[in-house]
Amino acid sequence: MSPPRRIKVMVVDDHALFRAGLRDLLQEDREVEVVTEAAGGEEAVEKARTFVPDVVIMDVRLPGMGGIEATRLIKKEHPPTEVVVISAIDDEEQIVEAIEAGATGYLIKDDEPESVVSAIHQASQGKAYLTPDVARRVLDRFATALAGKHHRRGSSELTPRETTILQLMATGKRNREIAQRLGISERTVGNHIANIYSKLQIQDRAQAILYAIQKGFVRI
Repeated sequence: MSPPRRIKVMVVDDHALFRAGLRDLLQEDREVEVVTEAAGGEEAVEKARTFVPDVVIMDVRLPGMGGIEATRLIKKEHPPTEVVVISAIDDEEQIVEAIEAGATGYLIKDDEPESVVSAIHQASQGKAYLTPDVARRVLDRFATALAGKHHRRGSSELTPRETTILQLMATGKRNREIAQRLGISERTVGNHIANIYSKLQIQDRAQAILYAIQKGFVRI
């Protein structure tokens, strides 16, 4: 029997010492393989094309192209690749920008090393990963924004089916998996998700997940 497929990871940081530390940490996990590294945003985008990693650990502040822009380009060119952003600061604007760029998770460099490993495993399954402090700050931000939008538009309640789909999205299920779970077509799932986005006035899956967490549909 062949060994299980390992999670392919790319580490992006402009400090060689930090990259070496992460590589050593991840080498202890038999389910993870660091396939390449990059010291800048442009290099990260190029290597993502070559190595097609499952998960990218992306520093925010990089020489030249920053980590958020690199995240945006990687997600645009290869959506299945998940990106976990890591930063030395927990700036609220930066966290939101990273999520809107397509990041699946956000870590602070002061977090416990185990958080990086957990984030990689969660991201490889398409699940969002935010530490409790980061999640609280982001959810407060989105709750305020959503409250304002709902006040302007009036109440737009989700149907029971839409709520179920939102819950499944928030647990990392893709459209095909949701369709199989509910016994409906993938196209129908897409139509429901479009309605969810319209009702909540959001643009992407990351915001939908944050809304689901904020409303208590799923737990962090």
